[in-house]
Amino acid sequence: MTDQLKSYLERYTQLEGAVRELIARKGNSLCAQCSCICCDAVMCVEAIKSPFLKLIHQQADQYDEEKGFLSSTGCRLEKGRPSVCYEYFCDDHFYFQPDELHEEVLRIIGSLLFHATRNAQGEIPLDEITEEDQLDSADFQTLEKNLNESFRALEIIQEFYRTGSITDESHSFLKSIRIPEEFQ
Repeated sequence: MTDQLKSYLERYTQLEGAVRELIARKGNSLCAQCSCICCDAVMCVEAIKSPFLKLIHQQADQYDEEKGFLSSTGCRLEKGRPSVCYEYFCDDHFYFQPDELHEEVLRIIGSLLFHATRNAQGEIPLDEITEEDQLDSADFQTLEKNLNESFRALEIIQEFYRTGSITDESHSFLKSIRIPEEFQ
């Protein structure tokens, strides 16, 4: 593993933890009341097929063919989850947002990890590279740029939730975060 990959893994893991914490603060009470479980073991396959995610979670030995990483209390992965696990919000999450700006910010929060990994090899995100030996040849200049943008967006979002306002410049920057088409 190259130093570039190792450094990227560490910073990505920090970003994932911050995103997971922010989503938990904004959605856990709603999710706790829900009787419809949106997690599916099918999604867990991505965490096993992706060498990048396996390097992060280091729990491939706990993968179950039938249940994936799911337990009776939710996902057992604290880190290294597929980006879709952060991108998906049910309609209730958007229904209970106070306005369209909050809805937009929620979509962007869910997209920060996708944005950080995009264009690792051409159009291929880092978590979709399927051969571990190809990880070292990823475009780390692009990945570092994307990761820095995701961290900047996270700071803007945290400030937005603290103050309740956002500058035009910050809002414009948030709009530059790429959201996967299926979640737009």
